[in-house]
Amino acid sequence: MALVTTPRPGVKRFISVDFDLGALRTAGTRYWAFVTILLVGLTLGGLAWGNAMTQGGAAMAMRDAYPWGLWFTNYMYYVGLAAGGLVVYASVHLFGAEQFRPLSRLAVLLAGVFVMMALLGIITDMERPWRAVWMLLTPNPTSPFVYTGSAATLYMIVAFFDLWLLFTGKGGEKLAFRMTLIALPLAIYMHTTTAFVLSMNKSRELWNSAMMVPIFLTSATASGVAVLLIAAYILQHFGILKLTAKMFRSLSTLLATVIIIDLFMLFVEILSIFWPTSAKPGHTMRFSEFLTGRYAFAFVPVLVLGVTAFILLSRRSTRHLPRVQITASALYVIAVFMKRYSLMSMGFAINPLGQYAPPYAPSLTEGLLAIGILSLGMLIVTVSAKVLPLAVPEDEYGHGEALESGRLEPIADGATESG
Repeated sequence: MALVTTPRPGVKRFISVDFDLGALRTAGTRYWAFVTILLVGLTLGGLAWGNAMTQGGAAMAMRDAYPWGLWFTNYMYYVGLAAGGLVVYASVHLFGAEQFRPLSRLAVLLAGVFVMMALLGIITDMERPWRAVWMLLTPNPTSPFVYTGSAATLYMIVAFFDLWLLFTGKGGEKLAFRMTLIALPLAIYMHTTTAFVLSMNKSRELWNSAMMVPIFLTSATASGVAVLLIAAYILQHFGILKLTAKMFRSLSTLLATVIIIDLFMLFVEILSIFWPTSAKPGHTMRFSEFLTGRYAFAFVPVLVLGVTAFILLSRRSTRHLPRVQITASALYVIAVFMKRYSLMSMGFAINPLGQYAPPYAPSLTEGLLAIGILSLGMLIVTVSAKVLPLAVPEDEYGHGEALESGRLEPIADGATESG
């Protein structure tokens, strides 16, 4: 028998979702101080975008040698971060990993927000963003950007629709399972086409590699799971979510597994580049710049931080410790961002004519644009943590099923659990 509920005082129901606006009135000073910082970052990003719209490309550090800059690095990075949330959410419905169900709403929220941030990077890079409609009306089927851009947009829509289903319960478990069957292939398609943007460039030697797609997928999944783990600890610290140590152990085990696969693929790529019987002069000359040359500052930390993160999670005796899980996750989140910068730079460090380009550093305008987009994403998650029901009710992950099967009996009103 379904229960008819009415919103509590301070709760407004919109599109069948209860928004607890009253929680904002009771928020503490630290919460509003953090929101104020995010609003300042968002304002600076808006001012930087206005400067870019009026000054054009002169306000950017991107030049002929680097036609793509921080915006493309962040696009690859944010699209990758969205993968972790989907992997955790899909594992609940496809593989029965019920220990991850309490994270399902947070995972889907982060996935949608990260893809939105990636798309905003593309929009803010356009000097005349309103002309993007012509790309939609007259798409070039040979351009990978057509496929990765459309896939990211569809994925964002599917993610937010999935989130609405989780909040409202519309369609039940059956519809959630069907949406997972749609979202998972779409996510793989989105990440694959993003890697194709690089690997399909024949003239950029280090990009033109068959390993580019699987390396992109594994590093995306690892960084996404790492960010989800950190976010879960933060929300649990503030009492928004109630999570078990078993769930964090499972999440850290998943993270360690994906990290070692990602590091192995990267090692195979490096080995094939420098192996004497397979080495190509163009590849070895370019990759040497990232191991011992001017770009070593970006790529060497990828190896150091990645191996360190795996070592921290590989020991069963310490893997369950929160400080170890958080440290390893933070290290790999940084490592993957540096990897994304390195991936972007690998195609431009030495151009097809053999001319060397100095390492790219973003301009102040580009940096403020990135801060503005990051602030917007964090602001959405921060407000959502207060007003949206991110905590999954217990009867949705085991408690209700136990009641129905007769294994547990409901506690009577006024009785204690021990009684």
